Amino acid sequence: DESEIRIMIERFLRKEGFSRIYTAADCVSALSICRTNKPDIAILDIMLPDGDGFSLLSSIKQISDTPVLFL
Repeated sequence: DESEIRIMIERFLRKEGFSRIYTAADCVSALSICRTNKPDIAILDIMLPDGDGFSLLSSIKQISDTPVLFL
């Protein structure tokens, strides 16, 4: 949910050659991205403005087998 951290991670991933990168500032947006884009991995923060990463993980696992990495 921290925009500076999201930007830093996105820049790093692009520099490493990843091109399909989606970012979200909250649980609702992240879950929507997981539903529509089927990411290869989800990198989650534990504290989000509209919930927590653990609840988001549960929601993601209900719709996908996407691996999750917590920061």
